[in-house]
Amino acid sequence: MDTSPADPPATLPIWANVHLTHAALQAVADEAGADVLHIKGPTDAALRTTIHTSMDADVLVRPAHLEAFTAALIGRGWSLSSGFDDGSPFAHAANYEHPAWTWVDVHRAVPGFRMPAGEVFERLWQERTSLEIGHWPCAVPSPRAQVLIQTMHVARSHGSSRPETWTNCPVDLRREVRALAAELRAETAFAAGIGELELHADREDYALWKYWSGDDDDRLGEWIARMRTADSAGARLRTVVRLLQVNRTHLRLRLGHEPQAAEVAREQLSRVGRAFAALGRTLARRYRNRGEREP
Repeated sequence: MDTSPADPPATLPIWANVHLTHAALQAVADEAGADVLHIKGPTDAALRTTIHTSMDADVLVRPAHLEAFTAALIGRGWSLSSGFDDGSPFAHAANYEHPAWTWVDVHRAVPGFRMPAGEVFERLWQERTSLEIGHWPCAVPSPRAQVLIQTMHVARSHGSSRPETWTNCPVDLRREVRALAAELRAETAFAAGIGELELHADREDYALWKYWSGDDDDRLGEWIARMRTADSAGARLRTVVRLLQVNRTHLRLRLGHEPQAAEVAREQLSRVGRAFAALGRTLARRYRNRGEREP
C-alpha cells in the first residue's frame, strides 16, 4: 500500500481522512514488522449509539517495536510534532503530522493501567480482533478492552465526556470489562470513568484520578496528585522537575516559531513564578477553609 499519496482534495471529510490514516498506519506497521493496536476513534464505533468524530488517529504500539515503528513513520513522510515528554503529563503518547494524513498519536502506554506497558500490550494483543478501517484490515483491541480504554480516556476529561461505550454495554460485557480492569490493575481509573471513584479512596492512585475526573483543572492540584501517586523518591523528583521544566513544544506553538534561548529563559522564570503563586493561593485557600471549619 502506498502510504505517501498526493494531497487529498480539500473537500475530503475529516472522518474519511482519519479512516484512511488508520489504514496507512497499519500498512507502515506491517512493513516495519511492528505490532500496533488501533484504539479509540473508529475502532469502537460499534459500541456507540451516536456518531463520534475523531480529529486524529491513535495507535498503541508494542513497546519493544516502538523504535522500528516510529522510524518507519519518519521514512514514510511523517514528522514528530511533540514527543512523549511534551505531549501530556502522563508522557504516554507522541504526536506526528503528515502533509496528507491526519494527526497521529503514537501511544507507548494507556494512562490508567498500573501494570508495565509491555505486559499490558501483550495481554491486549492476545485477545485482539481485526476491523477493516479505510478498506484495510487493522488490529484492534477486543470489545471489552475497547470499552475499558475509552472509559479511562473519559476519566481524564474533567467531566466533559461521558463513558458512552460503557453505558451501551450489556450486562455480560460489563462483567468482562470489570474483570479486565482488575487483571491489568486499572480499577481506579476505570472507576473514575464510570462514577465509582469513591469506592477506591484507599488506592495509591486515587488522588490523581480524583483530579482528572473532577471539574477542578488547577494545574497545581494535578501536580500535588501526581506527587502523592509517585511510588518512589526518584519518581517524585522527576515529577518536580517536569513541573518546573519548560515545555518547548507548547512554547513553540504559542510563539509560532522555534523558541530562542532568551525566550526559553523568560518562560522558565515565568513558569517558576506561576508555580509559587499557585502554591501560595492553594495554601491560603486551605488556611481559610480550615478557619471556617473551626468554631
